Amino acid sequence: MKILFVCTGNTCRSPMAAGMFAQLAAREKLFSLQVSSAGISALEGKPASANAVQACREIGVDLERHSSHRLTGSDIAAADLIAAVSPTHAYILEQAGAPKGKIYVLGDIRDPFGEDLDAYRACREELSAALGILMQKVKSHV
Repeated sequence: MKILFVCTGNTCRSPMAAGMFAQLAAREKLFSLQVSSAGISALEGKPASANAVQACREIGVDLERHSSHRLTGSDIAAADLIAAVSPTHAYILEQAGAPKGKIYVLGDIRDPFGEDLDAYRACREELSAALGILMQKVKSHV
């Protein structure tokens, strides 16, 4: 199963979510899951923000090698599930042709872009709760 996490710039929320979900999948021994991320308005090749890297490092998730990627039609077609970080992102995905049945809204995860490390830690905790719920749904389908 291919799961794609989508946010705006692919430097904060979606790479954090992808890294954290991959860690969770490994703990659950769901090695067949393929996890990736993309941004609706991403610039190609940007690293994850320094605070995203640090907030994830604190829980054993490595974002050092992340390189941002702009969402493409091929990404949408290849994904079995597209996890949007907000209802707005889900709406944009639908407008871009993503089948509604493929889209899952994690919640309305606040964007910490440009804020301090504590904002990224808060985002990490929001994501953690949402990803736990998503994992239960995924486990019932794999």
